[in-house]
Amino acid sequence: MNTSKLSAAAASGGQVVPDQNWTLRSSRLALYGAVFGGVYEVQTPTTTKRVLKFTVSSVDIGDLDMSTIEDTATANSPAKTFHVKGAPGSTSTMRQGPITMYVESLSGDLAALYGIPLPDLGAITITPDTLPQWLFDLIGAIPIPIDMTMTKVTAVQAGQFGGTLTIPGMHLYNDDTPYGG
Repeated sequence: MNTSKLSAAAASGGQVVPDQNWTLRSSRLALYGAVFGGVYEVQTPTTTKRVLKFTVSSVDIGDLDMSTIEDTATANSPAKTFHVKGAPGSTSTMRQGPITMYVESLSGDLAALYGIPLPDLGAITITPDTLPQWLFDLIGAIPIPIDMTMTKVTAVQAGQFGGTLTIPGMHLYNDDTPYGG
């Protein structure tokens, strides 16, 4: 469903997200107590961004792999990509919510709702301008928290507030891989 003309709500006062987004890749992303807040505009230091707002009580992230571009470009070399990875096969967690996530895009396979496995429905991608009808219908509805699990996830996030992130076997590094977020 095309939602590009949908007016966006303003994010909470005082919440400023970075100009630069980051990308999360995960084999399995479980959102517990997730409430979809709709399309929002968030403030960065220099502009505003259209995003989707989700509020969750906790998150499990399988095989966490986050990246963003660093401001390291010079006339002779491109910017470096900064990576944060969890140990292979590990599950990183976010606890002590509520956790507010401002998402530019989210894609993957919807694998379970309330812990009940779903048949293979194929990959979905949601952005502030393209929402599936079922998710659009939740806007303005009673905010009933759902537990949702996705696999083969790529999420481009503008910002996040709240919670405590634990990354087993965390590994940080820079490389010359072009950043795709």
